[in-house]
Amino acid sequence: MPEPLDPARATSTFRMRVRFCETDMMAIVHHANYLVYCEAARVDWLHKRGVSYAEWERMGIHLPVVDARLRYRQPARFEDVLDVETRVSELSRASVRFAYRVRRGDDLLCEAETLLACVGHDLGLRRFPDDVLAALRSPETTSVPAEV
Repeated sequence: MPEPLDPARATSTFRMRVRFCETDMMAIVHHANYLVYCEAARVDWLHKRGVSYAEWERMGIHLPVVDARLRYRQPARFEDVLDVETRVSELSRASVRFAYRVRRGDDLLCEAETLLACVGHDLGLRRFPDDVLAALRSPETTSVPAEV
């Protein structure tokens, strides 16, 4: 059974601006780009905890997305400034689930979640090492410049 996580420690916010290339002919963000926003926010979440994903890869720790779910509420448009709130919602011995809320000011635009499995270089499932688990449970330790 996964142990409960402290939401305050498990949450970070990534700010970004919608680029023209991310919109469709109606000037609305194409639905697939929300997964890109989630990935950028997830990497930012790790950086804010002092984690270099490249270093984890060198250690043989890879985190492929094995499940993704999104619920669209309102459209985002070119040049909107978005805040992507990212939170570890579940952590087990070999997987981590992130939850995301994409907002424009007070407006909720999209809710999403991704499940990532811990695998080695051979792509076989493996347990998280203790130091990786500690990083996934940690609060922000460093500030990262905003994307905007």
